[in-house]
Amino acid sequence: MSTIVIRHATVLTGTTAEPVVPDARIVSVDGEITEIGPDRGPVPDGATELDATGCTVVPGLHNLHDHVARKSLRISQRTTSYRSQSDVLMQQPAEFLALHTAANLAAQLASGVTTIRDFGLPGAGGIQAMRAVREGVIPGPRLYSGGDPICITGGHSSNWGAMEADGEDAVVRAVRTQIGRGAAVVKFMGSGGLGTYPEEEPGIPEFTEAELRAGITEAHKFHRPTATHAYSTEAIRNAVRAGSSTIEHGAFMDAAVVAEMVEHGTAFVPTLSSVAGIGWQHRLYGNEYLFGRIQNEIVGRHMESVALAWKAGVPVVTGTDTSGEVVEELELIAEATGADRLDVLASATRTAAQVARHSDLTGTIVPGLRADLLVAEGDLLTEGFEVLRRPRWVLRDGVVTPGRPLPLGVRLSQLRGLV
Repeated sequence: MSTIVIRHATVLTGTTAEPVVPDARIVSVDGEITEIGPDRGPVPDGATELDATGCTVVPGLHNLHDHVARKSLRISQRTTSYRSQSDVLMQQPAEFLALHTAANLAAQLASGVTTIRDFGLPGAGGIQAMRAVREGVIPGPRLYSGGDPICITGGHSSNWGAMEADGEDAVVRAVRTQIGRGAAVVKFMGSGGLGTYPEEEPGIPEFTEAELRAGITEAHKFHRPTATHAYSTEAIRNAVRAGSSTIEHGAFMDAAVVAEMVEHGTAFVPTLSSVAGIGWQHRLYGNEYLFGRIQNEIVGRHMESVALAWKAGVPVVTGTDTSGEVVEELELIAEATGADRLDVLASATRTAAQVARHSDLTGTIVPGLRADLLVAEGDLLTEGFEVLRRPRWVLRDGVVTPGRPLPLGVRLSQLRGLV
């Protein structure tokens, strides 16, 4: 029996009943939280004791939109665009991408991310990585991989490994193919994308509502959640009406489509940190024109969409896409909404676990749930989300990993004068 005792921490439980427990201790036995409360009484014999004095403990963070084979794009290069970096990486041998995936999973785990929803590109590696983590072959967060996203012929990410399908029957076959390969979630490309802008127009709807409905209905029949990449209002509306579990990116929302999201119970994964990062990458290598266009025409409107959805009660959760970071995502959601810090934190913990459909496992710190925890140095309540960039320890199923922060993304690196 393995027992871990975290002592003298300020614990942010993620619950609404008792959100903050000062000078607390958490006991984990064989990966399950068995106690959370004031730090009183002796430590059980044989337990591993972690002194968290001066630390904040939060539930493990969720990254519900990622591409684990491509995560090195966060460490941006001075001489090339996001698209060019991605094109080069996607040309690498599958064996290299598999090793790359393993390294990225380990890095994210050490930073405090204990759950990732992966959308492939390429997809087979993500599905096998999911299996490898589950079977203990490699360390990593809880991983839910969608395999290859499904797109129209020549549509968004078709050049990076997405599965092409046109028409309702073909979309259904593509869904069945991904599920047959082991996909835990199914993703559809409902519009163009920003990573290839301006060669590709992110606002153009690609799949029709009928095509999306056919694929989403098939995925839900097999109890797989669905995610739809959609930038424009029309593309978002198509996905919501078709029944998509989540909208990914969702830069251009209006009050009417947000009302439909509320009606359908659709969640929102805005990936603000990645969308902003694409523009800041243009600035890094000297393309001020594209930086300005993305900032003025997309990022500002995107922030307004997040505020609109949040105010209406749409579940807004953290996802980083390729070039973002969960902590930066929390900071941008807070900036967009002006919401209370603990409410925003739920976007990466309690609410995210509900959207990931495993709130019976993690997302809050209560007895009976798994010990997915981030122990970070400092007081989040007074210092802000920056504290989460100072991980001391990360627990995933009660297994302790020494904390190690991720490098800052391209936006913050420039704002802080580091590049």
